[in-house]
Amino acid sequence: MTAVSWSYALLKHPIRWMTRAMTIIDKPEADQADITEAPVVYVMRSNAKSDFAILQRSARENQLPDPQKPLYINGKSFDRVLLLPERDEAASARALSQFQALLEAHQADSELDVQLLPVGIFWGRKPGQEAHAGNTMTGDLDNPGHLRKFWLIMFSGRQVLCRMSRPVSLGQMSRQSGADYRIAHKLARVARVHFVRMRYAVAGPKLSDRNELMNQLLKTPALKKAIKDEQRSNKSDEEQAVKKAKSYLNEIAANYSETLVRILDRFMTWMWSRIYNGIDVRGADEVRKLAQQGHEIIYVPCHRSHMDYLLLSYVIYKQGLVPPHIAAGVNLNFFPVGSIFRRGGAFFIRRSFRGNKLYSSVFREYLCWLFQKGYPVEYFTEGGRSRTGRLLPPKTGMFAMTVQGMLRGQQRPISIVPVYLGYEHVMEVATYLKELKGKNKEKESLFQVLKSVTKLKNFGQGFVTFGSPIDLKSHLDTHVDDWQRSVTRGAEEPERPSWLTPTVNGLAEQVMRGINDCAAANSVNLTALALLSSEHNALTREELIAQINVYLNLLREVPYTHHVNVPEQSADELLALALRTDKFEVQDDSMGQVVSLHAANAIAMTYYRNNVLHLMIVPGVVASLIHAKQNVSITTIVERCRAVYPMLQAELFLSHEQDELNTWVAAIVEELERQQLVTCDGETVSAASRETAAWLQLKLLAGSASETLQRYAIVLELLQQAQPIKRAELERQSITLAERLSSIHGIDAPEFYDKKVMTSFIASLKAQSLLQVNDDGDQVAAPEISALSDGIDELLDPTILQTIRQSVQQLIVSAE
Repeated sequence: MTAVSWSYALLKHPIRWMTRAMTIIDKPEADQADITEAPVVYVMRSNAKSDFAILQRSARENQLPDPQKPLYINGKSFDRVLLLPERDEAASARALSQFQALLEAHQADSELDVQLLPVGIFWGRKPGQEAHAGNTMTGDLDNPGHLRKFWLIMFSGRQVLCRMSRPVSLGQMSRQSGADYRIAHKLARVARVHFVRMRYAVAGPKLSDRNELMNQLLKTPALKKAIKDEQRSNKSDEEQAVKKAKSYLNEIAANYSETLVRILDRFMTWMWSRIYNGIDVRGADEVRKLAQQGHEIIYVPCHRSHMDYLLLSYVIYKQGLVPPHIAAGVNLNFFPVGSIFRRGGAFFIRRSFRGNKLYSSVFREYLCWLFQKGYPVEYFTEGGRSRTGRLLPPKTGMFAMTVQGMLRGQQRPISIVPVYLGYEHVMEVATYLKELKGKNKEKESLFQVLKSVTKLKNFGQGFVTFGSPIDLKSHLDTHVDDWQRSVTRGAEEPERPSWLTPTVNGLAEQVMRGINDCAAANSVNLTALALLSSEHNALTREELIAQINVYLNLLREVPYTHHVNVPEQSADELLALALRTDKFEVQDDSMGQVVSLHAANAIAMTYYRNNVLHLMIVPGVVASLIHAKQNVSITTIVERCRAVYPMLQAELFLSHEQDELNTWVAAIVEELERQQLVTCDGETVSAASRETAAWLQLKLLAGSASETLQRYAIVLELLQQAQPIKRAELERQSITLAERLSSIHGIDAPEFYDKKVMTSFIASLKAQSLLQVNDDGDQVAAPEISALSDGIDELLDPTILQTIRQSVQQLIVSAE
């Protein structure tokens, strides 16, 4: 293929006109050479001229060596492309010979390091049907004949994927293993396995006929037993029970269609280009690596919008991976959207399985089948879209079923990938606010979809970040002794082990933290954070830019985690981007510009602030303490942070542990000093003078934590003055007081008096043994709460603290 043949010269230009290829190159490891600067040899499976033309174009676009030009090593010429076709023994023999020659060249020259670059060319991504494996349009792994290749070019020429994997260092291999024929043969064998795995990662397993699948699942031992149990409990005959189980399967099962996915890909590419300025994707390399290694990938994203399903599947497809099968709420199974979603990979799940053992067994069996077949899966563990912008407490049912799938003898390793989805605009926010105020949730319908389509406009930028994968086996090895004793071989459903619930709860917590670990700070949420921390939600343009700079410097110099997506733009550029969204008001006067939030819009902006509040909550507590006391020791700052941190961690899914706080707080103080917001004299930290701009910046940073600390103060004050108190009454009165404080002091944040947030805080107090619960479990007391309460009270504005104390006293008197 290195030499220019007349047939290739003749076909190259027509192929270029008829095809369009997307190239994905895996980033090299830290210790690997830069392939744009190293000698490169390509390894391919196909000897088709059309594949070579795609490779040549992709190489040119990515500044890689022309595959048509030979590689010269010490005056000797080597083919730039090595072919390892499936059934061409002569070509394979030539490749083996050249592998050995390249290894020998490295033995002669210790400085030489040729990089082998595996390249897969995929014409479409049809996985094929199990029952029709020989269909001429389903496969692209083997070398097809001329006619089949012609049809592939005609029907899939605009959907070509060129996948370049991480390079393999021949220099390292030569030094470790030598250069004999045995090593060359091993290299070729490894390359063939690599291409099979690449094909599997790109297209996935062959598809099963849906009706045949349902019939097969009904014959599994687990469902046979469930059907018999259904017969006994409902006193029905076998035919009725089987019919009921099949109806559940029909309601649940996806009907994946690669053809529809390709159509949706084109539509989504068109749509995203019009409603988003771009989609910032990070962390996909690690996911591709896992898929290439044969892992079962389970994506667990946060849930902000109905856009989440579409955006994440689109991004995964564009990253050269198989779109996942998505667990979607059964409320989305309405005409015609349900059918489209089902063919796009959605399988439908009811909100609750309670009291329906047959449905639970059917769903679990279907999910286990997905795992065993190797389909990637996606589910939203929050159970619904967040109405406040925060992560919701996780529902653990899907995690439990995932672990139970592992106990069914799952052979492929399972990796759970947390995914952060962020937007500069969420089109449902206005609806969320109405629901938080008591309006009933609208039922999904075709009319609602059409109504949403009419509201589509430019939504700014989207953000998708894949977090650190969690290897399920390693997680179980770490947290459960001898968990493998619970594994059952075959199709029998395992007994529910006693360790399952606490382990699943811990796993869910780790996933939620993983999602927050890769949050994306953007122009809108940083601007909202600054304005909502200010009095009257207004700042001059200069003050706002300075405050955004404070956030950016903290995120860059004291990163929350290495996964956090921090904008590369300056604060001035970010503000310009934020103002383009029309979410903020700008007023000009003789002294300059004032940026503010309209009262109605301020409530909506809390949603975007809450997306990243966890990134600034600890710096906010540190700033609150320094701002309130003016002079304070680092030891005191650390002690106060340690006291309140368990509650913050439980509420906001913070990933830092208590033993990391000393270092984290010290780094925050050091950064505040570098920004000249505080001064340090030995152990003493002092706030800037009130007359300086730094004083305002420190106060605004403290505002990141103010509402959270006020909410804590309400509950703690109630516990101090009204204990013992029934837990339900504590929650109810805390919400009443929060609503009153919100009205008096203009706190426009729906989560401030949200029952779930209050319940979470009270539960964290119990987990810290700060609450004592009576034997009936309904009455609580907190004799040791005063130190924590007094410490938080010191951080509050005196007028707000006075309102809290007076309101609690009035509430107690009225209750008597």
